[in-house]
Amino acid sequence: MEPFKIWTDHKNLKYFQEPHKLNGQQAQWYLKLQDYDFMLRYIPGKMNTKADILSRKEQVNTKEDNKDVQLLKEELWQQRTTAEITMTKRKIMVEEGNILKEIKRNATREKEVIQALKKEDGLTWEEEGVVYIEGRIYIPNNKRIQEEILKKNYNSVDIGHPGQHRMLELLKRTYWWPGLKKNIKRYVQGCFKC
Repeated sequence: MEPFKIWTDHKNLKYFQEPHKLNGQQAQWYLKLQDYDFMLRYIPGKMNTKADILSRKEQVNTKEDNKDVQLLKEELWQQRTTAEITMTKRKIMVEEGNILKEIKRNATREKEVIQALKKEDGLTWEEEGVVYIEGRIYIPNNKRIQEEILKKNYNSVDIGHPGQHRMLELLKRTYWWPGLKKNIKRYVQGCFKC
């Protein structure tokens, strides 16, 4: 290998001109540098104009920088047609309609729901055979209806497999039944994909 010179303004390298106990990383560098035939020369930074030119960044005028920049271009957004949106809404309405029909057919209610209805405090009410608790649809103690809701929301193409916490947040917006959290935990833990 041909010998070469390194001109540097890194004065701290002079420290290694004297014997020292090297740490692991320094010892690795020492071994790696043994493969090269070089000579270090110190030159103060102000006098090292050749290296200075290479290491200095060009001063750029940033006053007009980032002006009128559109970060997310229109073509990046997925355009949904009105027809697609309408079809999606219809599908959701049909699915919820089927669940509501099942709820209406199942007239059994837990004691706490019957008591809440008797209070007439405005938080719990019944409308067309469906009970609403704090604005959420009450699901009677019917495992088939509850499983259908869990399945529909957990395996949804739009959501994927949301996990326990996200699933609870999603279902609590629309539905309520005693043991909802426990049922979600059991359902999610039973998922083979997760």
